[in-house]
Amino acid sequence: MPRPPTKAVLCLHGGGSCKDIFRVQLAGLGRRLTDEFEFIFVNAPYASPAGPGILPLFAGGEPFYRWFGAGAPMIDSRLGGINAVVRVAIEAWKKTKPESDVVGIVAFSEGGLAALLLLWQQQLGRLPWLPTLRFATLICCYFPDEAAEYMYAKHGGEVALIKVPTLHLHGRQDFCLAQGRKLVSHHCMSELAHVLEFEGGHHCPKTREDCEEAAKRMLQIARTAEG
Repeated sequence: MPRPPTKAVLCLHGGGSCKDIFRVQLAGLGRRLTDEFEFIFVNAPYASPAGPGILPLFAGGEPFYRWFGAGAPMIDSRLGGINAVVRVAIEAWKKTKPESDVVGIVAFSEGGLAALLLLWQQQLGRLPWLPTLRFATLICCYFPDEAAEYMYAKHGGEVALIKVPTLHLHGRQDFCLAQGRKLVSHHCMSELAHVLEFEGGHHCPKTREDCEEAAKRMLQIARTAEG
């Protein structure tokens, strides 16, 4: 019987969703990575109505949650709550899986912004409780101008760059596509940022070909991060 993986990744759902829904949405990609990683799904801290694409497919899947506020994300007032739920999830995981290292993060839509801010805070040394996240996969990432302005202001008037390998999965018909591309070009190191576009809108990769290619790319950046 094969040994279970000894590495885990955090999984952050989109706005107006929940961890159980994201588990379903990520299944096509996730089942191609089960030999390498375990997955820690985290609920966002704030109650929310259903987000884009949730109804009617996931009707009855309440309660739904979001990482930021509707409209403007209100980063300053929400970051403490985000950090708290992630910390609780990691501590609970380590109690049951002390041999498992949390090494990366996978996030969708608004969860992608939460993931980005975790990585940024990690670089600044603000989250000593957070295991070192060595890579990130961001799917259809929501990245409003307010986020860039917030990091710029908190970074001493300099553009904040994420300094770990990142994989960006972009749906070509996604309403967040322009934001995702801006994130890659302005806030990720060019030599560490990898982009994979797929035919689709604001959702996780669905087809066999897209899921297999995304899984292959994710393993590549994970191995790059290990050095």
